[in-house]
Amino acid sequence: MPARRLPFPLLPSNRRQWLAVGLIALIVAVHLALIDWANDSLALIRALDEEDDPVIVELHAPAGKAAVVPTPARPAKQVPERVAPMVPAIPAAPPASAPNPAPDSPATAETATAPAETPAAPSAATTQPQPQETEPVASTPSAPVVESTPLFERVSFPPSAELSYDALATQGSRRLSGSGTILWQASGTTYLIKGEASALLLNLLSYQSSGQIGGTGLMPEQYQEKRIGKSATTTHFVRERKTISFSASTQLHEIRGGEQDRGSVIWQLAGLARGDPDKLAAGLGFEAVIAGSKAADRWNVIVVGRESVTLAEGSVTGWHLSLAPVENNFDYQIDLWLSPDRDWYPVRINYSNRSGASLSLSLSRVGKK
Repeated sequence: MPARRLPFPLLPSNRRQWLAVGLIALIVAVHLALIDWANDSLALIRALDEEDDPVIVELHAPAGKAAVVPTPARPAKQVPERVAPMVPAIPAAPPASAPNPAPDSPATAETATAPAETPAAPSAATTQPQPQETEPVASTPSAPVVESTPLFERVSFPPSAELSYDALATQGSRRLSGSGTILWQASGTTYLIKGEASALLLNLLSYQSSGQIGGTGLMPEQYQEKRIGKSATTTHFVRERKTISFSASTQLHEIRGGEQDRGSVIWQLAGLARGDPDKLAAGLGFEAVIAGSKAADRWNVIVVGRESVTLAEGSVTGWHLSLAPVENNFDYQIDLWLSPDRDWYPVRINYSNRSGASLSLSLSRVGKK
């Protein structure tokens, strides 16, 4: 009995058919790999945008109360033993021979941007604190001592420029490359900051800060922020009412002087470091009030030290500063490197969150304005 012939062959009968089958298999494999890569990249993007509910660390918890356990993936916050404000909230009466400008009064470009000629000697309030400032409190043994004397007394901002960055998002073994830009404009008594970072043709983060330049540095008036998957938010600094309000929440924060937003704080630190570089020292800690999209919180700023930063054009030296919220650990932690070799521009900025995801920006080009 002759064998029955199948309507189609189970295997290709010639080389041309084998090539066609191989090509189809390769296309399917590439598509599957692209789908897997896209899913992995989108998971990383979602991790970058993760925003948990606030987790408040109780600083006055009674003995025996269960402690809040932080997520291991988030870098541990460093708390300084002593904390001084960046700039004075309420100016003290100046001596007759050397009047100080009020912190919330606009200044001319020469006053706001003049670099320090000689470092000021530390005041008695910093070198010889009063006893009530240094005596430990039993209920809060780890709380830093807050001093009233401002740490920085001069401000000198870098020249206006458009900075280009190479962006790298990471979480564990996931990696995603992109690009970013920051526009910094300081003109007379006003400033404008625009920043954005993108990957996979998607805008991961964009923000804008604008306001005035006063005797103590930047005085934000409006901060706008847009993150992927989130609605745009606006934060208003209403100085006539001395309040900070938020479009994404009903909270109000009282303006006392020196408050910054998440975009302006980087350039405020650059201006203070450039104006008073002799004040920088490894281990130095001070405090800043930073407004985000929903609230204004106290942040600890730690000067980690001078470090070598590798950029596309080579290595530069930068001062590493680490910023972390004092109480709310759900917000981003920010690390930045300010380089005296590059006019104190931020040569690297790193944002990290509780999920262990981070977005790093490394300077690739400076376009002077």
